[in-house]
Amino acid sequence: MIFAVCAYTIWGVAPIYFKQLLHVSPTEILMHRIIWSAVVLTGLIIGLKQIGKVRSALVDKKVMGLLATAGLLLGCNWWLFIWAINNNHLLEASLGYYINPLFNVLFGFIFLGERFRKLQKIAVGMAFTGVAILIISFGAIPYIALTL
Repeated sequence: MIFAVCAYTIWGVAPIYFKQLLHVSPTEILMHRIIWSAVVLTGLIIGLKQIGKVRSALVDKKVMGLLATAGLLLGCNWWLFIWAINNNHLLEASLGYYINPLFNVLFGFIFLGERFRKLQKIAVGMAFTGVAILIISFGAIPYIALTL
């Protein structure tokens, strides 16, 4: 739970931080995120004694392909988020993270055959309604939000 609170706090404060970096290109900010994430992750892998699992993943071409694809998509997502914040698209950037879980639910339903119980259907319906209201009140198609 503590990790979740920390993650959401960092992510919630990130737009304030990125807004202070208007003089720095989104690409440079992204490169710092990648480098420092790699440093922290390397420390965690070593500290948690997970080097064997990492080595196993590095030799598996399928796993490496999936990791490379996920990394590329995540990098694009990070870059677009930073760009949106620095170019005054804060509402669209935040709206993207309300829309994203709905796409996850949709893809789980379509590709993984997920089925939902009655209360889950109600929850998803309420979330969809809330996002639809936000999109309608936005007054335009939120392209950045849909891309995130």
